[in-house]
Parts: sequence; structure tokens; C-alpha cells
Amino acid sequence: MFDQYMPIVLFLLFNNFVGLLWAIVAMTLWAIKAQVSRYRRGLPLGRVMPVVVAYLMVRGVIGIIYDSEEVYFGIGIGVKALAAVGLLVSAGLRRNAVGYVLPYLVHLDTATVRHPVYRSATKRISVAVALVVFASVGFDTWLLQNASTNEFVAIRLGVNWGLSVLTLVAVGIYLDRRLRRIPNFPGLMRLLERRLDGLSA
Repeated sequence: MFDQYMPIVLFLLFNNFVGLLWAIVAMTLWAIKAQVSRYRRGLPLGRVMPVVVAYLMVRGVIGIIYDSEEVYFGIGIGVKALAAVGLLVSAGLRRNAVGYVLPYLVHLDTATVRHPVYRSATKRISVAVALVVFASVGFDTWLLQNASTNEFVAIRLGVNWGLSVLTLVAVGIYLDRRLRRIPNFPGLMRLLERRLDGLSA
């Protein structure tokens, strides 16, 4: 939680007292540091961490070169939109994005992953999450054009955090109910507890 919100705090402070350029530098360096810290703590990042770090570095460099909040935050909004498109495209494939990622978050046996109910449920979630992300992109774009830089960062943080929590809760409830139709499925909460126990062991 500290690493998640510290880049925002640093950006607001540096942007107020030093300027946009140094705010971007501080935010980028801390975000990269957070990814490295996760890796050192043994959290499962795998191939994702190098991609995230490279993205943060490129975005930071471009933001510094142009010294523009529209460019810096516009890159993030664009990447978010691409992620939503990817979710929609994956819904039409045999293995949608949610169905592919979920077994990495909680342990699911092969029979569950191959079950038609699993594929149907995760496909619907991929589409629903994509629509939520598109809505978030629209809000971020409007806010960037109608608020100051600090207002944009603070308001977007609050709105996106609330939207993320609501989405995760809705997805969890829906998945748990749908997947209980699969024989021997123990329930999503039990699987999450096992996962957390494994990480803390």
C-alpha cells in the first residue's frame, strides 16, 4: 500500500514546490523502486516486472522531454485504453485474458480451467472489465482537460480506487457463484486464503 500511493504523494509535493519535471522524475523513480522491491520480497512478477519497469522509464523520459502533463498522463490513459481493447479481443479467443491470468492468482486444477462454465464466466468478466476500463479512460480524459495537474492526480486516484474496489468485489462475487456450478470447486474465498497462506509461509 505504501509503495502504491507514495508515487502520487511525491508527485503532488514535487509539482507544488519544484515543478512538473521533477515531479515526473520522483514519481517514476519511486514506481520503479516499488517494482524492484516486490521482486526482492519474492512476490510473483516473472516476466511482467521488466515490461513494467521499461514502460515506466520510457513514459518518464518522454514526460521529461516534453515537460507536459498532457503527454505524460496521456501515455498512461492510452495504455489503459489498449488494455481494454486487449481484454475485448481476448474474449473472442479460446483462452480469454481473465481465464488465463486467474490460475496465476489462485490455484485452480486443470478440470476447472477446462470446464465450459469457467470459460464462459471468465469471458463475461473480460468483457465487463473492458467496459469499466473504457469508462475510466473516458473519465480520465475529461478530467485531464478540465482540472489542474494536482487536481487530476488526486481526483483520479480517489475515483479509480473506488471503481477498482467495486469492480473487484463484483467480479469476486460473480466468479464465486458461477464457478460453484463446477463439481468439487471449493469456493473462491477458500482458494484466496490458501494463496495468501502460501505467500506468508
